[in-house]
Amino acid sequence: MKRATQNKLINFIWFQCIWVLAIFTQYDYWWIMVGLLVGFFFFTRKPYTDALGMVLIVILGTLIDSALTLGGVFVFESPVYGVPIPLWLVALWAGFALTLGHSLNYLQSHLVICALLGAIFGPVSYWAGARFGAVGFPNSIISTLLILAIIWGVLFPTCMFIYRHCHARLSEKTALVN
Repeated sequence: MKRATQNKLINFIWFQCIWVLAIFTQYDYWWIMVGLLVGFFFFTRKPYTDALGMVLIVILGTLIDSALTLGGVFVFESPVYGVPIPLWLVALWAGFALTLGHSLNYLQSHLVICALLGAIFGPVSYWAGARFGAVGFPNSIISTLLILAIIWGVLFPTCMFIYRHCHARLSEKTALVN
């Protein structure tokens, strides 16, 4: 297996570990989630791009999920600290952001495919979280999934665009310095 393929696979498995910890344990093993997120930066070759993209996407994702929570689309039993959504969900957004330039980087120039995949797998991820008790859907499952499909159909390509823009801007600045 080629090194690039191994790195994509490791990044994919790394994110799945964060997802499982967030959904199944929420705050019980928060320190492992934080360790995985911090540990990522010891291995990435693009720490500044990844950090900037992560911060921007965490802000965007937190705003969207907070709006959905305040709008009654989501209900969380977990305690929240300072934002309307649990911090484990914020950590999940950070992990997702750190897949965009790595295990999902092959989608960066395919925004239509990103929209389709987002419209399918975004809602599936939240539905799985609901099935495992991490989030509640007070409205019908169909209307909730439809709302999520529309949002994620726009959100996933937007996240890819943000990451690509961060990469381009920081690469440009690095080229100017060198």
